[in-house]
Amino acid sequence: MRPLNRRAGLLLGGAAIAGLPFAHDARAEDDNAIPLDTVTISATRTQGAAVDALASESVVTDEVVKLQEASRISDVLRSVPGVAVQEVADSPAAAINIRGLQGFGRVAVTIDGARQNFQASGHSLGDGSFFFEPEFLDTATIVRGPVANLYGSGAIGGVVSFETKRPSTFLEEGQRWALESFSQYDTNNGFALGLTGARRFTDTFSALGGVVYRNNWNYEDGNGDQVFNSGNEIAAGLLKAEVDPGNGHSLVLGAVTNYSEYRSGDPASTNYDNEVADNTLTATYRFQSPDHDWLDFAVSTYWTNTDLDQTYLTGALAGNDRNFRIDTVGFDVNNTARFDTGILEHALTVGTDAFFDDVEVTDAVGTGALFTPNGERTVYGAFVQDAVGYSDWLEVIGALRFDGYDLDGGGNSSSGQRVSPKITVGVSPFETTTLHGIQLYSTYAEGYRAPSITETLIAGTHPFPAFDILPNPDLRPETAHTIEAGLNVSRDDLFAAGDRLRMKAAVFRNDVDDFIDIGVVPCPGFCMQYQNIANARIEGVELEINYDAGWAFVGIAGQHQRGEDRQTGAPLDSIPADKLVTTLGFRALEDKAIFGIQWEAVAAQDRVTVTPPSDAYNVVNLFADYSPRDDLTLGLNVDNLFNEDYTPYLDSDPSAGLAVKFTLRTRLGG
Repeated sequence: MRPLNRRAGLLLGGAAIAGLPFAHDARAEDDNAIPLDTVTISATRTQGAAVDALASESVVTDEVVKLQEASRISDVLRSVPGVAVQEVADSPAAAINIRGLQGFGRVAVTIDGARQNFQASGHSLGDGSFFFEPEFLDTATIVRGPVANLYGSGAIGGVVSFETKRPSTFLEEGQRWALESFSQYDTNNGFALGLTGARRFTDTFSALGGVVYRNNWNYEDGNGDQVFNSGNEIAAGLLKAEVDPGNGHSLVLGAVTNYSEYRSGDPASTNYDNEVADNTLTATYRFQSPDHDWLDFAVSTYWTNTDLDQTYLTGALAGNDRNFRIDTVGFDVNNTARFDTGILEHALTVGTDAFFDDVEVTDAVGTGALFTPNGERTVYGAFVQDAVGYSDWLEVIGALRFDGYDLDGGGNSSSGQRVSPKITVGVSPFETTTLHGIQLYSTYAEGYRAPSITETLIAGTHPFPAFDILPNPDLRPETAHTIEAGLNVSRDDLFAAGDRLRMKAAVFRNDVDDFIDIGVVPCPGFCMQYQNIANARIEGVELEINYDAGWAFVGIAGQHQRGEDRQTGAPLDSIPADKLVTTLGFRALEDKAIFGIQWEAVAAQDRVTVTPPSDAYNVVNLFADYSPRDDLTLGLNVDNLFNEDYTPYLDSDPSAGLAVKFTLRTRLGG
């Protein structure tokens, strides 16, 4: 591998010379803000707090990243109900499972609005994986189920929208510039360095830049065994510019890059040397007319590129190279018009979006280009939604989305179209009583996922054991039909003056018709092919509670899910284990110190057909932050306090054992 530490040193040095920073949360008016109160772009594409959304919606802020000192996506999303993050030890990438659905775009993952569509099929994490540096996170909005159909096509499982830091959220009120650095040492994984900064050059223009370097060595599991190929080096960068000329106009330009080097494979199989360059460029223009409520217009465009270079290290092919590359370009245009018709208030959103995937794989001596075939796919759509409010107690949301796709490659092609509806009714029946702050809602929503290039075009002979994999241009798209009922609770001054309770609970059923999976098909010998093999049903319950009394806070997040093939009654292998995460924290020394404990209790998952089952486990983590001054924070985290030896369901490698993390953050500004 190339000396990545030299590249990272140049990045860090260049950022320091340019006067660029890294920081304390400047978003919230309240340092003790509850994540469910965070204002974000909701499932309906309008701004609002997650606790008020008529959908199963959660928010993670950068304060969570800092308190947990998150180094991987699984750390970021650990406390989000209904969500599991699949990771492998020999890759820094992640794949997200929402309500038992993942892979090939079933969960739409975006970074600053840009779709992350990379996949490389094989005996490792690949179908729907992405690369993201947690230190760049400003907010992550998670919408579960196919209810966020305004976000684009394919998200029958849900949407995870990562928004990176920008100058307006990084700079504190009145600041013209700020610079923040962090350094971290992990006793079981390595070290990290970071620098982020922003400057307001004029009243209308500001910019932000950040770099992070991570050097992770092979970690030890709970048995004290070193996990093979679990080390990596990562250099990541972020640039953001905001132009705000006034009168409702705004323009945000962004660039996110992630360069990773690591080795993959296990001692008994082929090993590879990997270099990944992942880049995302985005531009978003918005005009909120100060004079016309019917004009709230936004247009965005993006380019995402993931380029994976691999070198065979072992076996007969040692020394040969192969490459996986995907380019995705896309755009989104929408407008929300707000108006009244008599006693009804309307927020009418109309828009269109599209993205284009171009997959290029080269492997002259191996099977890379057979199992991740070359091809092109265009996915497009249009939508209309009307959110209608009556008085303070009733809201009805009706939406229609049209989806279409065209796919071509390897001499095969396919296409399809569909219209998917959504209807949501929300009531706040107790607004005039002492039971105010309680909201009930119910939803019926449909989603549509076009087959991926790999599912449609994959063709070739698996070397050992030998069997053929056949293409299937006749694959039908998956369609999801979800029924959901939910409860939102938002109460202040409940048990004591100034305390706050926020809660979201939901029960759901998602029926997925024409579910696509690989299976055995008749042919001379033994053949496999992606087919519409199942009508899947996934049911579950989710709960998220945040209570904050100022001096103490409690968080509870849990999920219970079951899934089966409705035709055969067999369980679905993609359903994560039941989980309950409890967080208890305290504030002391005039809020300069925050400390607490988190307990993740995960049940066994033995309702499986092919995938290996997993055992139950309990992981306890400790966290503590102390800020003796506004410009200095000392962090101490103890992960897996009792050195539990465990492997999460769907992961192929054991997780890290006991780890102690020491973190230093400093900040300057003026």
